Amino acid sequence: MWRETKKIFQEHGSFLISTHVNPDGDGIGSACALADLLSRMGKQVCFVYDGLFPEKFSFLNFPGIKEIFYSEENYSDIEVVVMVDAHSADRLGRVAQIFQRPDVVKVVIDHHQPQEIPAGHCVIDSNASSTGSMIYTLYKESGYELTKEAAEGLYVSVISDTGRFCYSSTDRKAHKIAEECMKKGVDPDWMYAHLYQQVSLPEFKVFAKALQHMEEHFNNRVIVQKILREDFVGVSDAVQEILQSDLEYFHEFNKIIVGVDCVMLLCERPNRTVRVSLRSSGSFRVDRIASQFGGGGHPKAAGASLKGTVEGVKEKVLEKIQQELERLD
Repeated sequence: MWRETKKIFQEHGSFLISTHVNPDGDGIGSACALADLLSRMGKQVCFVYDGLFPEKFSFLNFPGIKEIFYSEENYSDIEVVVMVDAHSADRLGRVAQIFQRPDVVKVVIDHHQPQEIPAGHCVIDSNASSTGSMIYTLYKESGYELTKEAAEGLYVSVISDTGRFCYSSTDRKAHKIAEECMKKGVDPDWMYAHLYQQVSLPEFKVFAKALQHMEEHFNNRVIVQKILREDFVGVSDAVQEILQSDLEYFHEFNKIIVGVDCVMLLCERPNRTVRVSLRSSGSFRVDRIASQFGGGGHPKAAGASLKGTVEGVKEKVLEKIQQELERLD
């Protein structure tokens, strides 16, 4: 699987790693581990993506730089662009300008099943529990032992995309990776507290407002929650960015509602954009819903961003959800 990837790594000297906009722990963590590997191989490496770096991941030690994308010219010397945890250039935001340059080698490493074959050299494993799980294999096959820095990135990746080892995607390899990361010094208790128990009071107040906007549809089989622009009045720009890019906290409570097949969380963003975050239980496939709107994800966790009003987007997505419910019935 990794022969051609390792050949590309050996033949080039400067690398840019990127991941999808609104990155989760898998995107950030796998990028961190890959950056560590390339750095140990003596390569120049940087991690760049379109957006602010999530504060909860700031403890990760990237050997390169981590910054928002601001100008294509700043990366004119890049030879290889590696896209992790995504397989479509439009998921990179403005970084797609670099990925699509004809003079760069393109590498895609992802565990989401693409609808179309991505450009460049692709390593896709839809059976992997996370992209971090794939990077772990690449790291080991390259002949290196994990550093603590790489282990921290891999642990973040694995626990994020396995739902802290609760999702059906959790496999023995995920636990094996976690065990090895712990041997390298990763503290699971500290990781859990830092990643999942750091909600500020302003964030919690916005969550309370989202609960007030809650709606039930299709005989309570579908729950809709809305985070409106007005809910952010008096909330700092930094907290707004956190809430708009990381909606996982809201779903922690949604997952415990009995009898619900699907939860849709709508977050109103500037420029008439609405972020749609979907979660499901049982056999309901939210990735099928998200893909119809240019998004993606996993069978039980997916999302997309749509232009329009909150109500308009809600009705569009509910129509597709209803079709999926009818298909299951």
